[in-house]
Amino acid sequence: MEHKALIDESSAENKPAICPLANCQAVVKHTHLLRHMISEHLGSRARTLPFQLRLREVSTGQRTLLMLAYRQLIVDHDQCLAVLNWSTDSRIDLMAPQLDLPPCHQGLTFHLPVLVMVCRTTWKSLLKQGLQHENDVQVTRDLTTEWGTVYLLWLVSPFTRRPIYVNIAVLNSQLQCVVRRNRRRVRNFASRMPISQFINGLDPFFVSLNEDQLDELCDGSGNRVSVFLEVIIKGETS
Repeated sequence: MEHKALIDESSAENKPAICPLANCQAVVKHTHLLRHMISEHLGSRARTLPFQLRLREVSTGQRTLLMLAYRQLIVDHDQCLAVLNWSTDSRIDLMAPQLDLPPCHQGLTFHLPVLVMVCRTTWKSLLKQGLQHENDVQVTRDLTTEWGTVYLLWLVSPFTRRPIYVNIAVLNSQLQCVVRRNRRRVRNFASRMPISQFINGLDPFFVSLNEDQLDELCDGSGNRVSVFLEVIIKGETS
């Protein structure tokens, strides 16, 4: 019976995959995602993030608030706001441990690293994913001509044997919930989803908000405006 509880290393869903962060092409094992995030995106060598990435330990039902200065996000870049290391009671049969962690992070070996992801993009970019904007100069793009700016929120983690659910909400500066809580599933960081599934509203992973919605939540103006994301990991309860 014991061998049936082990995660199948040959499973396509558990194969090494490219880091989910923009501008990072490292191929990462599922058992080494946290190590990669710590060494490449939290350390002194980190160069891929325009802000300080947060690393936190959380439990089931715990509320995490993350400030999002949404207008400062780089357009068409998948960015990570935080790594929430979730402590679960189903450690053995739910996922493999995180290996080769630095000594100061060994206590997170049996936690599930959940990356809170955000992307500022446009509907035009979403509908034309085949076109790459990596060589575009951001300041030359008139986003108002690209059918509206949209923000995508989602969470990713290493492979788990069963789905993990989260609640995501957007709060204003007074920490009042102004966008209803959305129940979503955590994505396998190695998976890819057809854009048609997202456009049709059939996906269980993403929360989408347009820029006008976010602007209405904010008291200020300009690029320094911000909202708060509320993330609550609910675990295997759907």
